Amino acid sequence: MKRTISILAVVCVLAGCAGVPKSSDNISGKSSEVTFEEYEEHLMRYFLNKNDLIIYETISIYRNNDYAEMLEQVDSILLFFFYGIKTDDITRYNNFREIVKTHNLQRLINIFDIIDNNDIALFLEQQEPSPDLNDVYWTLYFSTGDIQYIDHLLIYITRYHNETENVNLYLTARSAMWSIASNAMTYSQVKEYAANNGILTNELKGYILNTDPNRIQSETVQFIRQQREKGIW
Repeated sequence: MKRTISILAVVCVLAGCAGVPKSSDNISGKSSEVTFEEYEEHLMRYFLNKNDLIIYETISIYRNNDYAEMLEQVDSILLFFFYGIKTDDITRYNNFREIVKTHNLQRLINIFDIIDNNDIALFLEQQEPSPDLNDVYWTLYFSTGDIQYIDHLLIYITRYHNETENVNLYLTARSAMWSIASNAMTYSQVKEYAANNGILTNELKGYILNTDPNRIQSETVQFIRQQREKGIW
């Protein structure tokens, strides 16, 4: 069975992982100094305003040795985040790539090279449903605002929410439920689409939008435990 491969593995195998020096340069004179927590939130809210400051914040994070141990996690996100921007606005993507090259940050250059030299869309099509793939689709949504990426999660929910034999498919559906319920509490766009899409049944819509995400998580854990006690999983 195909598996969703680690994005970090893609970055390291195809391009090589390299650290970056800390720098006190004033990056293009733009106010780009952010904490790691602020940066994560800005990535998740990028689709709301598509502010070009995100590339300067990215450079700031990659130049800061205080975050060096976290960059593997960021690599994993940015590969698909910037791919999403490429599909959404090629001019902005090309500008971001040139800005990165100007600052000679090889680790970031590697990510753009991977995007440009590989068929990321085909790679995604070849993956089996999984919670990791759900995360990828959320990354693509946050970088584009394109609702088609949420559709993938809705389809997984419809197909696998009653799965009793394959634990990975069950977890895919349940993690999709949890993430939609959680993000619907933060983003009105997600809530509105979850309520009005033509993919989910009204029963599933009601469950997702009216159930606390923590309860969805606990019910998932409980069902898995029951299946294991039965010797199924």
